Amino acid sequence: MAGVSALSLFRAFKKARGLSPMDFANAVRLRRARDMLRHPDGTTTVATVASACGYADIGRFEIDYAQAFGELPGQTLARAGAGPSVH
Repeated sequence: MAGVSALSLFRAFKKARGLSPMDFANAVRLRRARDMLRHPDGTTTVATVASACGYADIGRFEIDYAQAFGELPGQTLARAGAGPSVH
């Protein structure tokens, strides 16, 4: 549709955003997760946030989150006053 190869699009995206399309998508998901953890409702848990943000593996979510924000998702949730619930 764009008249260029997928590789050309990939390279242009990376040049413009500084991240690959997949890394950009993951960063968006993690920012959404952080926002959800900072503003919990009565049903918010680390597991529900991970699932809502497309993570099937909670361990992978916790690793990615900690690498992105320097703390575990349960710590963010606890600071928001909802406790460090995982389930």
